[in-house]
Amino acid sequence: MRNYLVVPVLLFLILGISCTSLGSSKVPSWIDHPYDKAYNEDTYLCAVGSGSSRQKAVDSALASLSQVFNAQVRSVTEVSSLSTAATDTMGNVTFTESSEMMDFGSVTSETDQIIGSEVVNVYTDELGRVHARVALHRERTASLYQKQIAELGSSIAQLNMRSATADTLLAEYVLLRETRELAKQQQALYNQLQVLLKQPQRQVLAPIDRALSALAQQITIAVEVFESVNATPVLKAAFEQGLQARGFATGAQDPYAILDVWYTVEPITMEGSPYAYARYSLSVQLKDSKQIYVSYEKADREAAMSERDALAKALKAASSSGVDGFFTLMLETLGDET
Repeated sequence: MRNYLVVPVLLFLILGISCTSLGSSKVPSWIDHPYDKAYNEDTYLCAVGSGSSRQKAVDSALASLSQVFNAQVRSVTEVSSLSTAATDTMGNVTFTESSEMMDFGSVTSETDQIIGSEVVNVYTDELGRVHARVALHRERTASLYQKQIAELGSSIAQLNMRSATADTLLAEYVLLRETRELAKQQQALYNQLQVLLKQPQRQVLAPIDRALSALAQQITIAVEVFESVNATPVLKAAFEQGLQARGFATGAQDPYAILDVWYTVEPITMEGSPYAYARYSLSVQLKDSKQIYVSYEKADREAAMSERDALAKALKAASSSGVDGFFTLMLETLGDET
């Protein structure tokens, strides 16, 4: 009797395994509808993906979850940037913001990888294609983001203390820029919290932007170029544009600081070479009547088919990579002063 019972049981197991590998005849509803009673939208954020293997299906689901999350974060950011104008009975125009203005471009890069997601379902259909559902628990993930926000807040507080004791407006400006970089990360996390918890969150970036703009406007910097060739207009314009791009005022009237620029260039002939060369030297100092804040030097060589073109390339390099190099050093140097 025992032998007769074993055969049907083994046959049933074999058939069961075969059905599983080919896919169940009943397609689970979550493939087309990610949310259900087990993973409802109020508690979870879900997405579904498919691929030729389990790993590819999971990767596809995570990519879909990231797209959904990013789309909602962008929507939050767009809403928070709305501003309306109205005219009162006296004819005055007033502006009303639905929320603090903030930097839209700072959000999406922070949500490329969403922490806290898990694979909750995997299904293989009759054609062998694998489907996966991933879920993100809103409150549990929110607690992880809140921890990161608190850590960033601690770093911001330290920068604020350094800024309060800065000896110069320039040093205070650079420290505030560092604060802004951390605030950008904080703001992205706050936006993610708003998506997860469906509750309005703080806007921390806009106040820093306003403070940074107001501080930079107090720092007028005059650009003075000393040269051995006629390169003054190009270099003066390049450095002034760099200053203005960072929020500084430029002009010669009662400047807070002076940016001195020295530029020299000379043609070089190399025997046997079909090219013409020009070697240039760029020196820059940011100073006031009491001290020199930043000193920068750059020297390089450019080649072209003619001496004229080589001289032009040298000036172009000095006014592009040379200018960028100075501002990189300036922010690093001033940030280390306090």
